[in-house]
Amino acid sequence: MIDLLLGWAALLIILAALAIGRPGSGGALTLAYFIGLSLIHVPGAFIFTASDVPLSNRDISRLGFEMTILGMTAFVAGAVLARGISRERAILMRFSLPERSRIFERVGRRAIAAGALTYFIFIPFSFAVPSLTSVVSAFATLLILGFWLMLYGAKADQRRNVSVVAMLPLLPLTTLVTGGYLGYGMNWVVGVIAFLFVLARRRTTFYLVAPLVIYLGLSLFVTYMGQRTGIRDIVWRENSTLVDRIDRVSTIITQFQLIDFESQAHMAAIDDRLNQNFLVGLAIGRHESGWSDFAYGATVPIWALIPRAIWPDKPSIGGGFDVVSDFTGIHFDEGTSVGAGQVLEFYINFGVPGLVIGFGLLGFVLMRLDGGIMRSLASSDTRGLVLRAMPGLTLLQPGGNLLEIIVAAAAAFLGAHLILLLRLLDFTSRSERGNATAAQYSTTAQVRERPKA
Repeated sequence: MIDLLLGWAALLIILAALAIGRPGSGGALTLAYFIGLSLIHVPGAFIFTASDVPLSNRDISRLGFEMTILGMTAFVAGAVLARGISRERAILMRFSLPERSRIFERVGRRAIAAGALTYFIFIPFSFAVPSLTSVVSAFATLLILGFWLMLYGAKADQRRNVSVVAMLPLLPLTTLVTGGYLGYGMNWVVGVIAFLFVLARRRTTFYLVAPLVIYLGLSLFVTYMGQRTGIRDIVWRENSTLVDRIDRVSTIITQFQLIDFESQAHMAAIDDRLNQNFLVGLAIGRHESGWSDFAYGATVPIWALIPRAIWPDKPSIGGGFDVVSDFTGIHFDEGTSVGAGQVLEFYINFGVPGLVIGFGLLGFVLMRLDGGIMRSLASSDTRGLVLRAMPGLTLLQPGGNLLEIIVAAAAAFLGAHLILLLRLLDFTSRSERGNATAAQYSTTAQVRERPKA
């Protein structure tokens, strides 16, 4: 595994040096996806080199990790290609620094409020209306976009930068308290930190603290896995109060454990949830043994994209649970949350060519979106920012199912147009809005006073 882990590290360096490049040129979506993909594959490979505890089959996991590295290579190549053919220069700021900072802070706070309101209040009520959940969920991406805006406006003010970053622990805390899940909040944190890395002029600090962050992150994960059942018993109880939930979630802090690579429980937790390589390896082995054929796109049927609001009798669609079971032969307990992940799904549809092409396109698309996002921020282009950022953020689901991701991206694109229609995010300053109104009034008056021929 060591050779593959070194290959992964090399890919990360290439991504940072050749695709992301100089500060402010973009790459937050691309980096966040790469890190997210790494989180569900790399720890599962690393434990085989750091622990002697009996784990799942090493050979099967290695086979799956080899396929993951191949996909990551194609992803990085696609991102580098997108950066290479994009030669546009960022547009200069229209605002002076103090005014620009206030505008981005105002819009950022508004986006965070809208995203939080959507995720914690509107989404739970949207399940009652067919197809509404997909559209409403798209607005939750405003939560991450809001942090991006605040960081972008504060990039010259280190004190404000630190204050924004200090808010990040609230994200996993709130998802734990409201739903009993740590993953959603941590994915949000990764997205924000990736954007901060892209903006940073001095990235040495990121490199120095990365090993400590990884160590503490794995420690947090194994602690959470040890407390997960108890947390969900309280959070999912209908009559539980907010105080009860916070008190139970706080055990992650009061009973925090540093990861022990000789601990059977700790290694089993990582092997079970952060070793997607094992599922990929099983799927490859079953196909090569003749137990399953390629799906040839069947995991994303075209008819499944028709909203249930239009087709109420649409047949139910098996999610990651069914996909993983069908192609790995593993039967999971009812109610178990299982995501297929892009490595598994690209491979089971078209084999190695599907894996390479799929990840290559994904890296290319995300990097193109990243470049457009930074140009939109530099020119205060609300339309360009929202139409790129909202769909792009929904693509950051490396452990999800392609069908759900495609539906989410389409819903986010529609949601972005609604945001523009409502003018929820507007980078125009008050003085500019006043000048625009005055100019419009002046033009209208001139037309009215124009003599007839």
